Amino acid sequence: MFNYIYPVIASQACYPFYLSGIGIASPEYHVIREEGLVSHQILFTIKGEGRLNIDNKSYINKKGTIFYVASGVPHEYYPLDGEWTTCWVVFRGDYLAGIMERLGFPAYIFKKCKDISNIKRLFDMIYASAKSSSYMDEKCSLLVYEYIMAARNELLLNKSASTSIIKDAVTYIDKNYSKDISLKELSDICGISGQHFCRIFKKEFGMRSLEYLAKKRISEAKVLLCNTGKSISLIGEETGYKDITYFGMVFKKYEGISPSEYRKIKKLSF
Repeated sequence: MFNYIYPVIASQACYPFYLSGIGIASPEYHVIREEGLVSHQILFTIKGEGRLNIDNKSYINKKGTIFYVASGVPHEYYPLDGEWTTCWVVFRGDYLAGIMERLGFPAYIFKKCKDISNIKRLFDMIYASAKSSSYMDEKCSLLVYEYIMAARNELLLNKSASTSIIKDAVTYIDKNYSKDISLKELSDICGISGQHFCRIFKKEFGMRSLEYLAKKRISEAKVLLCNTGKSISLIGEETGYKDITYFGMVFKKYEGISPSEYRKIKKLSF
């Protein structure tokens, strides 16, 4: 079974990130790309087993493994059994190579992850958006960006011993951003002092943990503003802000405009 979507690339080409294809391969087949892909690719395994050959190295793909391959990087992959099932997303952008490099992505990276539920959730959202009869370029662009950042979190942000200490706190934020979360709660999750937690988090993310939380909330709020007819106050509540005035202040701090102005602009652009 092969389910795939290749959107017609038109106006979305102006975005830093845009979807060029998405699909589910069950079973996956033998792929040889001697000159790589034009697009960047993120692929994860949900069943079975396959092999990735890249840069004279070989990696075994099992459930929970994920790999990223940059544009133009030669590679090959093929099933090792008849059940190898993968989910893949390919994406582009005029300046994407430089952006991915600045985000810390190498030419390729492979990893076995403990939990890919967030990756799968975002994949399903992108697939549903691309499949919709009312396909919206900007919505997909936002989701692709969030997908890349989720993959970055899994593939890169726990590469050091210090980051592995705070990984549970980051996962907790990503899953519970709508709740009231305190610094003490996060440091307790990691089993370290608040001061030590703050120092590690700032070193690894370049920002404080509560700023990361705020940016996560605003990112989720933008998706809801673009995709739903929910009221501004309800969106604020669903993303962790019970006070609509404070929600508006935080939103404007990061986006430069109010939530209602953002919604109006995005509707006009669709």
